[in-house]
Amino acid sequence: MTDALAVLTQVVAGRSVAESLAEAVAAGSLRVLADGNWQRPNIDPTPSDWVRASRDASRHCRFYMGVMFNHVYRKQRVPVGCATCFKVKVVPKTLRELVAVRDLGEAMPYTYKCGLDESAPYSSGIYGAYFYLHGVEAARAAYQAVRAAVNDHAKLGPGVTVFIKRGCTDYEMHCGPSDRYSFEPWQAELEAALLSRIQLEPRPANDRKRVMATMTHWIKTAYRLGDDSYLDFTGGRRLYPAVVHYELPEKAQP
Repeated sequence: MTDALAVLTQVVAGRSVAESLAEAVAAGSLRVLADGNWQRPNIDPTPSDWVRASRDASRHCRFYMGVMFNHVYRKQRVPVGCATCFKVKVVPKTLRELVAVRDLGEAMPYTYKCGLDESAPYSSGIYGAYFYLHGVEAARAAYQAVRAAVNDHAKLGPGVTVFIKRGCTDYEMHCGPSDRYSFEPWQAELEAALLSRIQLEPRPANDRKRVMATMTHWIKTAYRLGDDSYLDFTGGRRLYPAVVHYELPEKAQP
């Protein structure tokens, strides 16, 4: 299936790959380039929900999730390119803990992201940090390192949840438990053929201005959701003035 026309006419999830790519273009998930190939745009806004560090150039999450899973497979099949993706997830309970985990991520050798889970439709909790590994054994080894670092950190400790998960939660919600995933031989060839024709627009660098914009976004979210640990990052100043509380007359007290 290396011929370009054959790839585009291949029927997957009830329609041709060409039709799926056209849908992706219409949805803004792809842009058509002058040479007839495509670009997967960076869609991470500023400010972003996430701070990221990529230390593994072989990861193409935006392609596998944003193109293959959402459009080509129509959420019916997990991309084979994600078969070996495992993550060590840390679940901070406060902004104070989230920033502490971000600092750990900067000091550790793994690709990671940390930020806000509260807007993700299938994630529970407000905050999350994810360390990306290839294969469950690598994830188990990384878990030991992350768990020890969390335990030893003065602002974290053993009470902070750390666990291993496989791939993206969206996959489990649509395709069932991750320990039961199955993959077809043709998937690897199809995904490689499409990846060779889809350029991934680089993400903006984590420069100081971008990180500060994200941090401000985190602070506003923490305030909105009642997490007063945001005061650690405002010098103890409230983000907005407190509203006046009115007491009931003494005779009306219950």
